[in-house]
Amino acid sequence: MSTQINKLEKHGHLPFLMLLRLAWRNLWRHRKRTLITLSSIAVGFGFAVLSIGIGDGSHNSMIRNAIKLGEGHLTVQPRGYIEAPANHKYLADGLTLSEKLESINLAGSIEPRISLRVLASTANNSVGAALEGLSSATDPRVDMIKPQLLKGVWLKPGDARGIIIGAGMASKLKARIGSKVVLMAGKKGGDSQAQLGRVRGIFKSQVPEMDDYLILSDIQLARRFLQGEGADVIKQPVTRFAIFIDDPDTMYEWKEKVKAVVESDQVIAMDWQEMMPQLVQFIIIDDAGNYVFLLLILIMVIFGVLNTVLMSVLERTREFGLLCALGLSRRHLLTLVFCESFIMGLLAIVVGWIAGGGVHFWFSQDGIDFTAIMGEKGTIMMGTFMDPIVYPELSWDRISQLTSIIFVATLGSGIYPAIKAARITPVEALRT
Repeated sequence: MSTQINKLEKHGHLPFLMLLRLAWRNLWRHRKRTLITLSSIAVGFGFAVLSIGIGDGSHNSMIRNAIKLGEGHLTVQPRGYIEAPANHKYLADGLTLSEKLESINLAGSIEPRISLRVLASTANNSVGAALEGLSSATDPRVDMIKPQLLKGVWLKPGDARGIIIGAGMASKLKARIGSKVVLMAGKKGGDSQAQLGRVRGIFKSQVPEMDDYLILSDIQLARRFLQGEGADVIKQPVTRFAIFIDDPDTMYEWKEKVKAVVESDQVIAMDWQEMMPQLVQFIIIDDAGNYVFLLLILIMVIFGVLNTVLMSVLERTREFGLLCALGLSRRHLLTLVFCESFIMGLLAIVVGWIAGGGVHFWFSQDGIDFTAIMGEKGTIMMGTFMDPIVYPELSWDRISQLTSIIFVATLGSGIYPAIKAARITPVEALRT
């Protein structure tokens, strides 16, 4: 070996594969220590993968439900409406806008809606409410709420008087199936207008705010209030178009196309993140908590690898001195120790993904029931809700991100031992 090193040093280099082979042998000199280090990394990595997978799964669940219950992936509405909602702000020529949206052959559905703030009254009580006029029985909001009907039936197409209310509102108004409810809304000029509705059904969703505040009707009933504001019914006025995209990953591409055909001084196209900034902020803060947990895992990984490589260096001080005396340069000595960290990093990734990926796959198939931990109300937040059973999710971006972080942390932890090995002087080392 010494003759081979001398010959190679005369040519000014050592093959990198030889250094890797030496590093591999050095790591397995103390098999138990290396296995303990890899086991600790695997356990920590598994917890990190599961934690981030649960976080992403719960966030995506909340986002999907918020989009279905809310205004879609994209929303076309009057400019300035979100800053100051008002019943007199509407899209007067909904028919033309609908034709423009249909012209781009959007891969999804376009749902015209009319959203109004009204006062709902019965002979017993009055409460403030949000009236939502829907145009079709296939609206995703219908898909979410229709299965939650406690009493009555869903609205039939063209039902100009029927309304669906939540259980909370029904309790406040003391309304039953068939009860008359007067819907009153203020007009821009200060006057008021009213329409009569009849309760066709009562629902109980997973969001108490909806049960207490939301009224659903056919779009024709809601459009009468816009007609009172001076809208031309022939032009099919609406307050917004809720756009649902089949492939959410293409949302930003479709947003640009929608903006190109409909945006003007009066009309704006917005995505769900702009429509629900509070939900976005909540997810960012919650993600930060997951990364704090990941930081703790990284600290454990760094100290584990640092301990393994540094102890290996300290135990081989005499050996390194001998190699230097035989002609191995400091640069090659540094590279040799750094190769040990490199191999440890690769092993950490492989073992970590075997453990973490296995745990993730197990729970992604069966899911985790959070209702037993948080209760039903604990899954409701930011105007939306998390599905009771959460299936951990990991995107390819997350996988590459986790892999890079663990590998870089492992590789970085070998810098100090490598420098320490390179500073060894042959004379002092041989005296130890």
